[in-house]
Amino acid sequence: MAFLLNPFSSPVGQRIDQATREDANTDNLALNLEICDIINETEEGPKDAIKALKKRLFSNKNWRSVLHALAVLEMCVKNCGHRLHVFVGQKDFVNHFVGLSSAKAAAPTVVKDRVLTLLQSWADSFRGQHDIANVCMSYDDLRR
Repeated sequence: MAFLLNPFSSPVGQRIDQATREDANTDNLALNLEICDIINETEEGPKDAIKALKKRLFSNKNWRSVLHALAVLEMCVKNCGHRLHVFVGQKDFVNHFVGLSSAKAAAPTVVKDRVLTLLQSWADSFRGQHDIANVCMSYDDLRR
């Protein structure tokens, strides 16, 4: 039962926990690539990764940890396929993600800027993919 409640109990979740610790001085590129490999090689990888990243991004007020999570997420989007992109494009995820950059968010400017940069990049990459349209729609809404 703890496996269902703790997003860091899966193999990919454990590595995301390790990669996004607040005491890490830099992003661990080798570990981030290992995370991508697990996502690509396992059936539950994308879903488990998004659960762990949601926890780190949206339930965390340690901004260093959030920045590490953004680096992991960026690498995953670049190196993992459509199975992960579908989870990134879910309305709930996109809304929370965009919320990190809102004026009401307590996030520092570096986090807000990083979120907006990633959103723009993904909107350019995902344009025309209907099952990931929430990313593009959110980006277009912010531009207006």
